Amino acid sequence: MRLLIGMSASRRASLCTAAGGSRIAAAPLMPADDMVLDASVIDWQSVRDVSGDSGVRIGRLLDVERYPTTEAWDEIERRLVVEAECWCSAGFAALPRLAELAQSGTEEHQIRALRLAATIVRSLHRSYQYDDIVRAGTEALKALHRLARNRPTVHTGRAFVAHLQYTLAFAGFTFWATISLDFTDEHYHLGCPHCAVRLAVVIGDFGHYTAIRDYNDGDIHRVVLRPVTPGDLTGIGRWMYDAAGETVLADGLTYLFGRATCSICGSAFNVAEWLEAENSPTQPIDTVVPRTDRST
Repeated sequence: MRLLIGMSASRRASLCTAAGGSRIAAAPLMPADDMVLDASVIDWQSVRDVSGDSGVRIGRLLDVERYPTTEAWDEIERRLVVEAECWCSAGFAALPRLAELAQSGTEEHQIRALRLAATIVRSLHRSYQYDDIVRAGTEALKALHRLARNRPTVHTGRAFVAHLQYTLAFAGFTFWATISLDFTDEHYHLGCPHCAVRLAVVIGDFGHYTAIRDYNDGDIHRVVLRPVTPGDLTGIGRWMYDAAGETVLADGLTYLFGRATCSICGSAFNVAEWLEAENSPTQPIDTVVPRTDRST
C-alpha cells in the first residue's frame, strides 16, 4: 500500500455553500483544525532538487518565518518541478513546509503553496521512488487536503476544475487529479479492452462518442456514448459529480463514467474504469479496493 488516504462511503463528499463562494467538501481523513505540523525535522542536506543539488537551498527559500518572495517562489518551482511534474526527493520533503505556508501568510503564499504542493502530490501517480518520504509526511497531506476542501472558490471554469483536482490529489486520487477534464472539447485515447484497437473517446461540444481516428478522414465509425444516470454513480465518480454541481463538468462526468461501445468489435465497457486501468500502473490506492469505486 502506498498513499493511505482514500474515500469512504460514510464521508462521501457533497458540495457545501458558504458566504464568499463554494467550498469543496471532500471525504477522506480530516485532521483536527489545531493540528501542528513539524517541518523542522527535515534533513535538507540528504535530499536533492531536480538538478541534483542539495535541498538546503530549498529549505532556506521555504523559511516559514520570513515567507518566500515572488522571486523565491519562482526559484522554488524551478528547483522542484519539471514540465508540471516532480521527480526529486526535495519536492516530497517540502510538503510539510508547504502545508505550513498554505495555512498562513498572504493570499499569494496560500495559493502558491497549495498549487505547488498539488503538483508534487499528483506526481505520485507515476513516481513511487520516494514513498518513505511521503509516508513520513502524511499529516501534511491531511492538512493540505483540509485546506483545499475548505478554501472558497469560484464554481465554474478552469479555476474550479484545478481546485477540484487539488483536493483529489491530496485525498490520494492522483489519476483523477492529473487527467484533463475540459468537457467543452475533450479527447481520450485508449485501447478496446476486448480487441485492443485504439479508440478515441470524445466528450464535448463536438459530440459524445467513440471512434477510430483516421489521419486523413478524422473520426470514423462513430458510436454514441451512453451516459450514466447520476443516481447510479458511486465512489469517486459520485464525489466528483456532486462537487461539480450544475455545470458542463458535471454533464461531462456522466459520459466519462458512462459506457462506450467499440467501433470495431461492438463490445461495451465502462470508460472511466478502463481509462484508469490503462493509465494507473502504480495508482497509490490499496489494490483490494475496486478501481472506480473506493467507497467500501
